[in-house]
Amino acid sequence: MREYAFTKWLKPLSSEGEKEEGMIYNELMGLFHVQGDEVFRKGTIDTQHTVSLLMLKGELSLQMPEGRMAIQAPAYIEFIEPHQWTDLKTDAQFEGCLLITRRELFLQAAECIRPRVTPYIYRYVQAPFLTLKEDDIARIRVLFDILRHNLAQTENNFQHEILENTLRSLVLEIWNIIFRTYKQESEEEPVLPWDDTLPRFLYLMHTHCRFHHTVKWYADQLCVSPDALSAKLRKAYHKSANQLINESLMEEAKICLLNPAYTVQDVAEKLCFADQAAFSKFFKRHSGMSPGRFKKQL
Repeated sequence: MREYAFTKWLKPLSSEGEKEEGMIYNELMGLFHVQGDEVFRKGTIDTQHTVSLLMLKGELSLQMPEGRMAIQAPAYIEFIEPHQWTDLKTDAQFEGCLLITRRELFLQAAECIRPRVTPYIYRYVQAPFLTLKEDDIARIRVLFDILRHNLAQTENNFQHEILENTLRSLVLEIWNIIFRTYKQESEEEPVLPWDDTLPRFLYLMHTHCRFHHTVKWYADQLCVSPDALSAKLRKAYHKSANQLINESLMEEAKICLLNPAYTVQDVAEKLCFADQAAFSKFFKRHSGMSPGRFKKQL
């Protein structure tokens, strides 16, 4: 986690002897206290991690395709697709905490609220920045402190479960703020601009990949050809539509397999595969192991 943080998000410490004060991490999660100006690299989103920032003081500015944006503390930012985050700059008064988690852990934590947040996902993805009130900050800081405390408890036999449950509480807090912000909006799915192909594809993929595995289905919803859709995605993400769908489907498969109540057959049915053999073939092709072996190693 430290390597990802310092090669993709944070500039190196000023000297080898400088202490990593306020930074704690393991293979699942990392909390990195940052302050002052010029602390960030460009920031690189990948499929293995989720990254968010709790801003406590100062200002962060970043370059977006439509222009430069400045965000004032207190705020919460989720660095998510489809945005291309570049040229992150902070002022001298800036103070915040960068939270990085393994994507699988985050998806497990967020699984419980997926049906309720689906109508708002697209709108939030367009502007994943939240202005926080004082009581919001207080509640979120408590949860960050709990995460920090449990990351330090390396001998705790239930560390994974505690981190997952605390992360789930954090996700619920963030989405409660989002719901409060959007409370005047209709609970129906937002009207999506048809010319906004990439964000709409990502929205559809994350909410429908369990049920629809083919590029053609997504292309039909977007009124474009499969080749045109893949060309746009390759230009933006250097991956085809099929690659992105398979990655998302693999995430869903791993989440389901992590549930001890589900058999491999149950997971195959939940993910709408023709049968267990088809699911096992898909899973092994993309992970190098069978779903049964994946469950046994947990």
